[in-house]
Amino acid sequence: MNPINIIGIGQGKDDLTLRHLDLIKACDVLVGGRRHLDLFDYPDKKKIFITARIDSLVKAIKEKTDSNKIVVLASGDPLFYGVGSTLIQHFKKDQLHIHSNISSVSAAFAAIKEPWHDAKIISLHGRQQKTFAFACLANESKIVFLTDLKMDPQYIAAGLIKEGLQNFKFCVLENLGNKKEKITWFKTLDQVGEQAFSQPNIVILQARLKENSRFSRETHIGMDESEFKHSKGLITKSEIRCIALSKLKLIHNNHVVWDIGSGSGSIGIEASFQVPQGRVYAIEKHPGRIPDILQNIKSFNCQNVHVLNTDFPKGIEELNTPDRIFIGGGGKHLEQIIKASCERLAPLGIIVINTVLLQSLETALRLLKEYQFDPRIVQIQVSRSISKGLPFGDRLEALNPVWIISGSKF
Repeated sequence: MNPINIIGIGQGKDDLTLRHLDLIKACDVLVGGRRHLDLFDYPDKKKIFITARIDSLVKAIKEKTDSNKIVVLASGDPLFYGVGSTLIQHFKKDQLHIHSNISSVSAAFAAIKEPWHDAKIISLHGRQQKTFAFACLANESKIVFLTDLKMDPQYIAAGLIKEGLQNFKFCVLENLGNKKEKITWFKTLDQVGEQAFSQPNIVILQARLKENSRFSRETHIGMDESEFKHSKGLITKSEIRCIALSKLKLIHNNHVVWDIGSGSGSIGIEASFQVPQGRVYAIEKHPGRIPDILQNIKSFNCQNVHVLNTDFPKGIEELNTPDRIFIGGGGKHLEQIIKASCERLAPLGIIVINTVLLQSLETALRLLKEYQFDPRIVQIQVSRSISKGLPFGDRLEALNPVWIISGSKF
């Protein structure tokens, strides 16, 4: 059985080495897209065109391998969203000889003279789904899109506008590697919709810091309370926030999270960093606290946090089923809140309840046991160093002890 050579052609024929060209010249069967095969005028060779019907392509190649030398041409680099990634699923790896080359992403960033080790790479090429969740890009600083005829630069710009993500510099790179290469930067997303672009093209987004913004995009779990706008100390302290978030176990980036009794929104906002493709509902019944939550969402650019000014469980039917629920407030209605939360929580979901009241501790434990949550409890006592009024050194000042109750739904 002859080996199959999969050769990446980089950005064009000029990127091929002499060894690549010798392999192509010596082969019996040449496989590739129509655009790639048109680069090689070899009438004596059998040509197989790559189409969307992968099963047919694999079958055609297998029928030829016994008595033919086969070369498969791939765009850019064969294993970067290329045909090589598909063929290694259908052939033994020792039968495949893969020849790497310049990927479209590396070529794009080289063209604009920017490093790309920190870029988020998203392929829209040939996606079966109709939409892309642009909200997940809120906290990204550098993004590159591989586009196709339908999910093109206009589609990307429209999606960003819809989600209110206007804080990106937008670059379209057309026909990389040939004489028609064109690089265009747009000052506004609206301008993108007014243009027509040739294929193939790539889109690069670079975040720009907003003027007068107090915050960079370097956020972390357990940020100091001073980083948030809050009223009368109504905010979960940073140390307690770290532990509560760890108990939520946000292990998937698309979790749906309810933050009930949101206060300043600090728990929901820090949870949103861990679920960029999910959704966080910040639920707060006091109208006077809503402006603080909205200001904090704006400051941290958390596009996946949705605010509800309602007395939970009112409006519960409008919310997506939660994977995780944090309850930081409830007062005399805590029992009603916990019951509604237990009933709506997804199977294997987690509830975390913070309280400083002994009565609320008893209520939380009792109800979670009734709903068979097997609750666990930790008591947190935090002391912080202060030096006010002390001439010779610091001392510790204790914060109120907090009970954190957590449980999983079986």
